[in-house]
Amino acid sequence: MIFSIIFPGPPRLPVKMARYARQQTTVAAPLSSTLEDVKRTEPIVKMCGITSAKDAETAAKAGAKLIGILWPNSKRSVPLSGAKEISRVAKSYAAEPVGVFVDDDIETILRASDSCDLELIQLHGDSSRELLLVLWKNNRIIYVLNADDNGNLINAPPSEEFILDWFLVDSAKGGSGKGFNRKKFQMPSVKSKHGWLLAGGLHAEYVASVLRPNGLDVSCGICCPDGLQKNPESICFHE
Repeated sequence: MIFSIIFPGPPRLPVKMARYARQQTTVAAPLSSTLEDVKRTEPIVKMCGITSAKDAETAAKAGAKLIGILWPNSKRSVPLSGAKEISRVAKSYAAEPVGVFVDDDIETILRASDSCDLELIQLHGDSSRELLLVLWKNNRIIYVLNADDNGNLINAPPSEEFILDWFLVDSAKGGSGKGFNRKKFQMPSVKSKHGWLLAGGLHAEYVASVLRPNGLDVSCGICCPDGLQKNPESICFHE
């Protein structure tokens, strides 16, 4: 099923993410009249930078549908052995493990995806995104778009021949915990199977968004002070 992204409804004020996830309604319009309209009563949640099987279990039990596992060049990266266990635990709770790659080569991406039985590949950085032509036919892809402080896109989405699973919009430096100007940002006209995810400085306590995304991506905002382990008290999406 393939959707075009539209933006229904007026801007909303910051609310607790738990309440936001229950109350938001996003409609994704189908490309063909033979497909049924899909109405989502709540955006899905992706928790990224998971570093242990315990945190994966906590996140999945709290309702996260996507579990992000980072590869090298991040303080929250994990070795293959740890990633395998995180992936296994995520799937046991019906969550999908996502490999997050930043400017990695094709061998690294495919080896990690196969070894850890990943469900999706998230492409950050120009080098990783250039591999889309090779990866997209046989892999489920989350394609990252970066926005600057003024809410302007830094990189363009790929051509419409690439029908991807998700687009993800993040700040210029993804994983920094810093947001971008969401009031000025306008999502470009793109097509994907599931819609788009909003990232960049989101916290479990609140989301200040006028964009009505199909999903929310959080990482730094649910970390303990060490910036590595996840804080169970911050994971409150379904309280």
